[in-house]
Amino acid sequence: MTEQVISVSGPVPVQQMGITDAHNHLWIENLDVPANNAPVLDRMDLISQELAAYRKAGGGAQLDCQPGGAGRNGNQLFQLSQMTGVPIVGCTGFHLQRYYPANAEIWTYSSDQALDYFLSEINQGLLETRHSDPIVFPGFIKIAARETLADSPLHLLEAAVEASKESSLLIEMHTEKGSDIMRIVDQLAAWGLALDRLVICHIDKRPDVGLHQDLAKAGCLLEYDTFFRPKYDPDQNVWKLLRQMVGDGFSGSICLATDLAESALWEAYGGNPGLAGFPGTVGQQIAAEFKDESITARLMGGNISERLAGTIQEN
Repeated sequence: MTEQVISVSGPVPVQQMGITDAHNHLWIENLDVPANNAPVLDRMDLISQELAAYRKAGGGAQLDCQPGGAGRNGNQLFQLSQMTGVPIVGCTGFHLQRYYPANAEIWTYSSDQALDYFLSEINQGLLETRHSDPIVFPGFIKIAARETLADSPLHLLEAAVEASKESSLLIEMHTEKGSDIMRIVDQLAAWGLALDRLVICHIDKRPDVGLHQDLAKAGCLLEYDTFFRPKYDPDQNVWKLLRQMVGDGFSGSICLATDLAESALWEAYGGNPGLAGFPGTVGQQIAAEFKDESITARLMGGNISERLAGTIQEN
């Protein structure tokens, strides 16, 4: 592993990633899927405008968590990065089944077929970009657990673990508000995943500080993203959780994000807070809360960038 992150435009040194939103969705094709009101983000003009505003506000990189078959378009991600100067890190892997058309092949795959698919994208490029110039490569693996380990697609989870072991790529795992997380993490570890290669997404929706500290001690990186979600009461939950975790010495085990999949949360689409809210509102409050430049830098991008590159500092 090198001290570089694989972006859609090629390798980026960790030191050049800057403020990095650790979980977002920047392009989602309009598909016929079972999910009600499935998000769609397919306006190049508006998305590029939003990314430009993000960069102007001090933002650096973005992680795009939309996998193949569920609305990803690596060619568009490359164009967006080129147009705006924002490094974008794309992914292979899989999402929840409700975000796929009924005939999506991944749900017919065996574990071996899924592993072959993930590794082919890692080694040969994202499928939709293989006849493009350039071919775009993923920088991490996205997976999605369901409410329980038993309800999750175990063969796909195991295939993703094997792909991570063979490639050293980081895994970002969607969770249903952190439900059944210890069983899920234990199973990933039993398959041989080094837990410092795992990011647990949306875990701040389960603001149990003891649980978070146990996961951090095991090596996991915890992704918090409810800053702009009033229904999760961020003042009483994510901000309180952050204060406790940082105060207890776990600043190296947390990454921050916004997960703005819905267009109603984008300023360019007429909503708010917009992508610029991450370096703006969130970044400013982090700096004011902790008054430590090194902690701010780690939370606002350093931790996720180091994990993507496979270089991890101690807490």
